[in-house]
This record gives sequence, C-alpha cells and structure tokens, in this order.
Amino acid sequence: MQYGIKHNDRESICEALRKDLLTGKFDFEQPIREQKLAERFGTSRGPVRDALLRLTQEGVLVYEPNKGVRVSSPLTDAERDVVVSMRLRLEKFCLEAFIRDAKKHHFLQLSFLLERLNSACERASLPEVAECDLALHRYWVAQASPHLESLWLGLSVRMTMKYSRLSNYRQVIEEHNNVIHAVMEKDVEKALFYLEENVI
Repeated sequence: MQYGIKHNDRESICEALRKDLLTGKFDFEQPIREQKLAERFGTSRGPVRDALLRLTQEGVLVYEPNKGVRVSSPLTDAERDVVVSMRLRLEKFCLEAFIRDAKKHHFLQLSFLLERLNSACERASLPEVAECDLALHRYWVAQASPHLESLWLGLSVRMTMKYSRLSNYRQVIEEHNNVIHAVMEKDVEKALFYLEENVI
C-alpha cells in the first residue's frame, strides 16, 4: 500500500511504523529496508531514514553497522519489569499534572478516545484495541509534558509490542473506564491507583 505522505513525512512515517510494531506486523529482529518503506509511503528514502533514526532512538528498532536496521529483540521478563516501572513513573507524573490543569475540552477529548477504545474492544479487533489504548494514554502524557512524550512513547511501544495480554476485552473496557471516570472527577489518588492496575 502506498501512502503518498507529503506533510511532515518523518512524523507520519513514525506514527505508521509504531502502529505496525505495536500490532505485530513486524517480527522481532526482522530487518527493515529503507527502499521498501520509501515505496510503501510514496516518498524518498530521506524521510524514511529520519523516521528509522527516531524509532531507533526510542529503542523499538536497532541499528547495527554493516547490517542496517532491524526490529528490537523481545524484552526479558526482568527488562520488561524495569520498563513498566519507568513508564508508570512517567505516566503518573503526567496524569497528575493533566488532572490538575484539565479543562472541559480535555475531558471531551478523553471521552472520545475512550469511546473509540470501547468500540474496538466490542469488535474484538486487537490491532484497533492496541492503537486506541496507546492513543488514550498518550493524550494525557502529551498534554501534560510534550518534553516527556517521546520518552514515554518509546517505553510504551517497547513494552506493548505484539500486544497480546488480552484474554478479556471487557476487562480492558472496565480498567480504562475506571481511570477516565476518576480523572473526570479530578480524583488524583483514585486515578493513579487505577492507572497502576492497568499498566502491566
């Protein structure tokens, strides 16, 4: 599929590749070819190279001299525990700041993102659920601290690559409903409690 991306090529390509990585369209350690991606996105290799560099800096891709770029290896259980802990610390900081400063239009956007996630769960569409889950969490991180967003994003995509923890979509709906309702009540303690239950 050719996208023909024209505006802000690097960011658009990054977003598309993050989605692919998140939903398991690439295997762990799979080589990534610049030319194939340039053809897919209908652009030159320059923006693709920039996007791959960005994703390498985020830790979801790895560059090896004389071999090129490949998808990162799976995290060990111990490594994943560390990544989860780091993500939670960042996200709790951002969620608390978001709750403190949130206005009506922020809550409306959260409601929209939550409805998207709920709809994806009802359709049992794993790729959509993974994408909508990330988008919901990313919203309050980005609103609270654009400086921390890229760091949070690398951790989050890395820990949820091949999003497969789902055995019960109803549980996903319930967990996120709990977080969002606490946020809308501006109950920081409850929101952070439910966030910690959700980010595993």
